[in-house]
Amino acid sequence: MSGQIKELTEPIIGHQHGWTHRLLVASKGFSLIGGALFVAMVCLSVVSIVGRKLWSSPINGDIELLQMGTGIAAAAFFPYCTMMGEHLRVEFFTTKLSVRAHSILDGIANVLLAIAMALLAWRSSVQAQEIYEAGEVTIMRNIPVWIPVVCLVPSLALTALCAANRALHHFVAAKGVAQ
Repeated sequence: MSGQIKELTEPIIGHQHGWTHRLLVASKGFSLIGGALFVAMVCLSVVSIVGRKLWSSPINGDIELLQMGTGIAAAAFFPYCTMMGEHLRVEFFTTKLSVRAHSILDGIANVLLAIAMALLAWRSSVQAQEIYEAGEVTIMRNIPVWIPVVCLVPSLALTALCAANRALHHFVAAKGVAQ
């Protein structure tokens, strides 16, 4: 049975066409952008630390930039993590359940994730608009705060779509598995 469970919980990567493939390609692109942004944040941090220690001249507002950049980068990994089925899950109570039950529970979890991410995308876009209208900026660099907030929206929205796609695949798989 554990082999069957593994098959249902593995990433949905066998589809070379259609929406699943498009979502997988988009999520890979987002994760590459997130990785590049993390590398840039590491470089920024190193330059600032070295500048602070050697010349008493750190990058002004480096913490603000790091906070904004790492938040955006981390959110960019959500879609790919979702498509690959790599979110944390606790299976202590479900180890004795059937393959079909596992697939149904995974489908329900993905529906809940899709709803949560869609709500976060919506609220983040509303919040970005409100911050824009208020004209809020960071203290050190005077960067408009709405910019990093609005940069989260595409990642959150794509994660919602990826989770909905995985939920559909899990429900279809559960329908095809014997009880």
